Amino acid sequence: MDGTLDSSAWLEAVSGTRSPVGGHCVLGRSPACDVVLADAKASRQHAMVHRQEQGEFWLIDLGSANGTFLNGRRVSQPCRLSDGDQITAAGSSFSFRCPKAPSRPGLEAASTDATVYEIRKVTCWLVVADIQDSTQLLRNSRAEEAPRITGRWLSACNRIIDQHQGTINKFLGDGFLAYWLARQETAAAVAGALLALKELQAQGSLVFRVVGHYGEVLAGGAGSLGEESLTGNDVNFVFRAEKLAAKLGTLRLLSEPANAQLKSLLPTILEGRHDLPSYQGKFAFFSF
Repeated sequence: MDGTLDSSAWLEAVSGTRSPVGGHCVLGRSPACDVVLADAKASRQHAMVHRQEQGEFWLIDLGSANGTFLNGRRVSQPCRLSDGDQITAAGSSFSFRCPKAPSRPGLEAASTDATVYEIRKVTCWLVVADIQDSTQLLRNSRAEEAPRITGRWLSACNRIIDQHQGTINKFLGDGFLAYWLARQETAAAVAGALLALKELQAQGSLVFRVVGHYGEVLAGGAGSLGEESLTGNDVNFVFRAEKLAAKLGTLRLLSEPANAQLKSLLPTILEGRHDLPSYQGKFAFFSF
């Protein structure tokens, strides 16, 4: 797509063709991709540019056979993009363009446009997944194999979350945070996603942890650029719980509020009550 774009970021090919990046932009050989790579070396879904909170854009290789390169280096984990970065995939090169967003208006302007900067409290399901010993994985794998393993895992997880009506809010260096807005039918979708992730764990291609929580978050804000920016105690809580799962040596963990919502849909086992840094008291957690 050429010309003026109603987009905060785009990929610009050597020819000058611009492809806007909305919530995400998938590159690959498949005609269904946002950017079609006309090269036999391209995978059907090769890579993705994903917009995250605070206006950040990240590049994720989706387990491609021949790799994705950022500024000449092969992508082994999700990488944050900056304006002017060079992305190469299967012989095609693109400049990532994201001109600096205008500074946030003063409080007077914000008060006259509350819909843009509105921050609201919502009840959400939160799921964090994290590769166990990702540094060791990268160290022990061949240079071309580690990106393929992590990319395929991220692609499979992204597909599971999407199929169960969830949204990946942010990709981390070796994992992601996904969420579902709490509605009447959401618990069944979350349970389905957790069981699918458990099945993916059982396949054994990569060892990773999954932690689920249910609580209130602050959503919105100018920095989200149309994406949900999730903050608050319950967001911090689920990340603390992921650290606890690592300490306990369990691959799947649910908080007590999550278990209360899912116990009729998902068999669980009490893993005791535990302290979490920065939180008072002990909290019950359940494996599934």
